[in-house]
Amino acid sequence: MGLNTRKQQVLEAIVESHIITAEPVSSRSIARKYRLGVSPATIRNEMSDLEEMGLIEQPHTSAGRVPSQPGYRYYVDRLMKKINLTSREERIARALFAQKAKVLANVIQSTIKTVTQLTDYLVLLSGPQLENAALKTIKTIPLTPDEALVVIVTETGWVESKVVDLPSGLAADDLEYIENVLNTYFRGLTFPQISRTILNNVYDKLIKQRQVLDRIMEVVEALLQENEDEVIYLGGAQNILKQPEYTDIAAVRNLMSFIEDEGILRRILHKTNPRKVTVMIGREINYDPAAGYSVVSSVYSIGGNVVGTIGLLGPMRMDYARAMAVVEYTTGILSDVLSGDAFF
Repeated sequence: MGLNTRKQQVLEAIVESHIITAEPVSSRSIARKYRLGVSPATIRNEMSDLEEMGLIEQPHTSAGRVPSQPGYRYYVDRLMKKINLTSREERIARALFAQKAKVLANVIQSTIKTVTQLTDYLVLLSGPQLENAALKTIKTIPLTPDEALVVIVTETGWVESKVVDLPSGLAADDLEYIENVLNTYFRGLTFPQISRTILNNVYDKLIKQRQVLDRIMEVVEALLQENEDEVIYLGGAQNILKQPEYTDIAAVRNLMSFIEDEGILRRILHKTNPRKVTVMIGREINYDPAAGYSVVSSVYSIGGNVVGTIGLLGPMRMDYARAMAVVEYTTGILSDVLSGDAFF
């Protein structure tokens, strides 16, 4: 659909004015605000032609017009001027994007909620350690000539990102090449599996980009140190307190002090046999304050690699058959969900 310059100017004015005001646009307001160098009468004639062409329409009997769907499409395809974010907006966007986006957390919370509805016991769930998660992809996204965003995505759905400085003169093609090399050598490996030999091969390939590679590897090392300990998630405390064993305030105090020690909970879950559901009863837990409890646990995995554990903690009179069935089924489902591409 060909429009002469004046019709394009009028259409552009109508679209942009309507976007701002959400009101029908009149010829008089266009003449006043956009200074097209023609009278309101001439603008009205152009508006009549645009309406006949289906690019604008009259919503009611007022003198104003609004863009139609084809009018918006014409504007976007042919008239709209590209704009950039302000420097302040770019800084805000980079800061937000650089924040950790732990995708797995949503699945974990859903898992805990599901298990607490199936049992009357305390749910313990260990989140995957970053070092045990295989790499899915590494992205290098240029932000400015001097900065790039490094994004590391693991197969657990864990996303980490950080802005790194770039040496002067580095081209976008260099970043793309670095990204391709890193993904070729690192994809599918956990961080401990990235051996010195593999690193040497990567450095040989990227000898001209050594500075950037050093900065990316610094990001990886910093992330590993930051996520050194796996997180323990708890759920269902209100359920276990319904058990008659915890009507005594001393028993409740003992339970609370026990489950507040994340290091102990982590050690208990680490005793889980990776090949079967594990049941630890009373003193088998090997922790005196837990002598009156039992733990039923099972591991979950991604692509066959164990990445975390789900456990149920309750009194020794817990229903072991049901507890075992719950953790076995739940870890199986969680493993399937996390291993599926649909999750990412």
